[in-house]
Amino acid sequence: MKRFSIVSLGCPKNLVDSEYICERFQQEGFVLTEDPAHAELVVVNTCSFLASAVEESINTMLELIQDGKEVVCAGCLVSRYRQELLRELPEIRFFAAPGSYAEIAEAYLRGESYLAPVFGSVVSRSFFTGRSSAYLKLSEGCSNHCNYCLIPAIRGELVSKPFDEVIRESTRLADSGAKELILVAQDLGSYGKDRPGERSLVELVERISRIETVEWIRLMYVHPASLTGTLVELMKTNPKVCPYIDLPIQHVSEKVLQAMGRKGGAQAVKAAFDLLAPAAGEIWIRSTVMVGHPGEDDDAFLELEQFIQEGLIGHLGVFTYSAETGTRSSLMPDAPKRRVALKRKNRIMAIQQGVSKKRLHKMKGERVKVLIEGYHPETELLLKGRASFQAPEVDGEVIITEGGADAGTITDVEITGSHAYDLIGKIL
Repeated sequence: MKRFSIVSLGCPKNLVDSEYICERFQQEGFVLTEDPAHAELVVVNTCSFLASAVEESINTMLELIQDGKEVVCAGCLVSRYRQELLRELPEIRFFAAPGSYAEIAEAYLRGESYLAPVFGSVVSRSFFTGRSSAYLKLSEGCSNHCNYCLIPAIRGELVSKPFDEVIRESTRLADSGAKELILVAQDLGSYGKDRPGERSLVELVERISRIETVEWIRLMYVHPASLTGTLVELMKTNPKVCPYIDLPIQHVSEKVLQAMGRKGGAQAVKAAFDLLAPAAGEIWIRSTVMVGHPGEDDDAFLELEQFIQEGLIGHLGVFTYSAETGTRSSLMPDAPKRRVALKRKNRIMAIQQGVSKKRLHKMKGERVKVLIEGYHPETELLLKGRASFQAPEVDGEVIITEGGADAGTITDVEITGSHAYDLIGKIL
């Protein structure tokens, strides 16, 4: 059978889909190769959340076609631009929209050219591409309907994976070697709200923590309005739950949050940070903010700037607003000019760099648990890993200058120094 490879673009939630797609093709006898250069067939799992992601997705596929590869286009791009893709890119062998992946390999072999989106289920798999960390998707779609976001149109309304199915998938991933399970969703805190009688996120995390070989459980993408005191308490008391939460606030100005259509507005943001305040210094907060949305005047930006300067957020992503066709935000007036938005982004990033540098510098001499990921990409003389307050790819890492340990092990490290976003340490 053909050798195939997969290129996964976009967020970790897309990566889960990509891993499931790999399973489906492997079950039909295809041979997976990591390098697309060595494959005859390449599946590109696309992202179309922003115009820049659309451009990256299309350019990636065109480059592969130019290299003589047979290309399958999967993912959000197919949901958003089905007619345009079918008309403008006949060179692509097959299109598969989100939710259709259970059929992707069989439909490809039957010679079909298109699978429509299917809203109503969440993929579940045992295959994962990391050494010891695996993303676990708890739900698909979103029902928050923020004004700048196309996710409900592309991925559908919130659909939670059944509790028992999550436990089975967690067990399979653990049996396959995953020591860290990273729970992801468009809004993790809303897990189960679409299924009357379903057990809560807290109950689910507690149950996953009983899997003996799972050592870390990480929570990502919890909407501020969905954060509860019981979830915060769980992070403080359950040793397997990482003292870390991804809490995307997007802004702090009530005016801007109302324009964004963010559930709960500024009050939800304040309430979330109030819940986390007693655990300040124990639970690391990662967040994202968006600058340049319609309605963000100088006063609103100053409010955001002052909030970031408080240093409550340990890790921060900063994005400039993109007016996506089909969103309510794209029809709003009074968006700051692009150059103003970029200037504001750079300002927030500079502030956060100072916050991060100061926080990490204070850790010198501390001992932390680190998940070893392997050699540093720049030299095999160094190892790299992550502490429990560092998520893969989006946060910093721990650079190991002394001592040795196998990839996939969690070991004690003494912090000996720091950079703006990374820590330096030695294995004890």
